[in-house]
Amino acid sequence: MEKWQSGNKQAFEQVYNHYNGMVFKNAYMITGSRDSAEDIVQEVFLSAWKFRSTYDHNKGSLATWLHRITVNECTKRLRAISMCECLEDFDLPDTDNRQPEEITITKQECEDLMKIINTMNEKLRMVLVLRYLNDLSYIEIAEIMDLPLGTVKSRLNTATRLLKEKMDIACRNDNKEEQ
Repeated sequence: MEKWQSGNKQAFEQVYNHYNGMVFKNAYMITGSRDSAEDIVQEVFLSAWKFRSTYDHNKGSLATWLHRITVNECTKRLRAISMCECLEDFDLPDTDNRQPEEITITKQECEDLMKIINTMNEKLRMVLVLRYLNDLSYIEIAEIMDLPLGTVKSRLNTATRLLKEKMDIACRNDNKEEQ
């Protein structure tokens, strides 16, 4: 950390290699767009390099600091792009060894889930991504989003309730179409 903060490019490369997957995953799940996520990764690490002197390990982990930068970049990006563009760009990467028909099913299920998540406002969507896709604690989410703990709990409760309701409706509609 000290080497990175003092401007050592090799140390920064180690930080990048260790955290770029986490940043990409968060950006991808928040925006629903591979292209946006790739751009956000660049912006996050440019900011991390430019503002490395502002990172204080006494205030939280480097991961928490990078989560906060990622959320901020995603917020900027989502304000700049319409939700329709996010859904049009949605494309899950093929990173496993499953059979093509299994990948198609998984992709369809994920696309359906992302469509539901993308109908939520960004505040609810962000707490879902941070909690369930990153397995972060409520306290970590509160730090990342700079919110009171009660607000995080409330948003997560609202988001999960809405997600369940919309998924139930989607399942009922799918069952009606099959009949």
